[in-house]
Amino acid sequence: MHLVRSPLGASALPPAVLCAVLQGVHGKFEAILTALALATKVSVGNRLEAGWRQAARFHPSIRPNTLPRRLPSIFDPIPRLSPQDRINMASSEVISVPYIDIQHDALAVLDDVEQGTVMREDIWISGYKAGSSSVHGKARVEMQEGGGASLTPRDGINVERTSKTNFLVTVPALQVERLPVRFPRQVIHPPYQKKTSLTPALQINSLAYSPTKHKLVVGGPDGYCALLPSGQEARVQEETVLLKGHVGDVLDVKFFPSGEVILTASSDLSIRIFGLDGANPRTLKGHRRAITCTAILGVGKQILSGSKDGTVRLWDVGGAKELRAWSTEGRAPVEALVLLDGPAAVAELGFGIEDEWAVLAFTQAGNAEVFHPTRKAESAPGRMALGVAGQLLTVAYDPESKILATGHSPGVVSLRLLSGLKDGGTSPPTLIRRNESPVYSLAWAEGDLLMGTAAGLPCRLGVRENEEGKMEVTVKEELAGWDAVGVDGFAVSPEGVWCGGGDGAVRRY
Repeated sequence: MHLVRSPLGASALPPAVLCAVLQGVHGKFEAILTALALATKVSVGNRLEAGWRQAARFHPSIRPNTLPRRLPSIFDPIPRLSPQDRINMASSEVISVPYIDIQHDALAVLDDVEQGTVMREDIWISGYKAGSSSVHGKARVEMQEGGGASLTPRDGINVERTSKTNFLVTVPALQVERLPVRFPRQVIHPPYQKKTSLTPALQINSLAYSPTKHKLVVGGPDGYCALLPSGQEARVQEETVLLKGHVGDVLDVKFFPSGEVILTASSDLSIRIFGLDGANPRTLKGHRRAITCTAILGVGKQILSGSKDGTVRLWDVGGAKELRAWSTEGRAPVEALVLLDGPAAVAELGFGIEDEWAVLAFTQAGNAEVFHPTRKAESAPGRMALGVAGQLLTVAYDPESKILATGHSPGVVSLRLLSGLKDGGTSPPTLIRRNESPVYSLAWAEGDLLMGTAAGLPCRLGVRENEEGKMEVTVKEELAGWDAVGVDGFAVSPEGVWCGGGDGAVRRY
């Protein structure tokens, strides 16, 4: 797909134009890559894999980390909403929330002007809201006498710089008033070397933070997993510990509660336990397809895992053995797990379950099933439909507010109380959407919802339940600095919010 980017470069065309170009050649993509493979005597499979990963960087409906999970069908047509999905979406009230996109390298432009490299230059700022005309403005950056740079906005947008990395943006036409737009305070580039020309570029599939050790763990393609220092002055290249062992994409990473042990899951069908020194004392195997998600029970003597093979499995970590396995209805692939740890948390479901814990397994089709220790493997599935069109891609639950958030491929986020899952709930969920880009990642931070999409544009949303029992949502912050690449994960730390995604960098806000 370098043909799309050259010779003008990736930033020469707007992302929407690049996506349109890619969509136009999508039907011929396999034939093109096959011809290249034959010409260079490289295996077609490797060419297809490398090409698909490149394509994923330009088209929001293609996820790089789906490749190892569904390789035989990677050249299916680009997903579209079915007519029934469109009817279902139209019948539900979807709340459109505005979003602000600011030139991803605006800080570099400001630095160039302040240092006298250039005397003046424009940066662009755009505002969007479904149902309203988009607003595309600019701000002239000029050197001031005595040093520094001034910002002069125009074309329907006002912008103020409040600190080196923070701005306030106003777009009157969209009723956006002094919305904070924050650029990262720190950017970490994990050490990564491509083994061959076909090795995919680094993409952060998952990340986690240890508050006790102040370290990050990230999972990426082809078995890449690394423990990173998070300090502002850390020597990343020298202090990084590579966690070796996986041979497939690392799709989920977590720290055990102690912060000294790491849990990883991969498309290579294995779960691994690592120490901070990189030692791998335990490897758990039993799943038959990619392992997409995990959950840690208590202090970590037992863990749960969910997989594309349609099973949820309970493991004894110390004995490195499987204790139980449950299957979803129809062996539907599991995309996410939400652990309810403790009788009070389990009681929120309202099913009368009296176990110490229960786990909700969410499938790509948009259903949820509950599993618990006393549920027999052969018992009735008890599937609960979420009632949201499109594929389910990510889930986040806030134990404090009891709000469950699910992200879907049409760009919709569904919000509901956990108790609303039972029998479909007494009221429909609150549906929100910023744009039509698939929602890749959700996480809760101090009662706010962090949201990342296939087109970047991560943000912090304020969510609260009003007196009528409905969810009210406001955009509290835009997290800028992303050049139209997917945001695949968040990690919350006392020092701020970390984001990772398609460009391989980890950013702290």
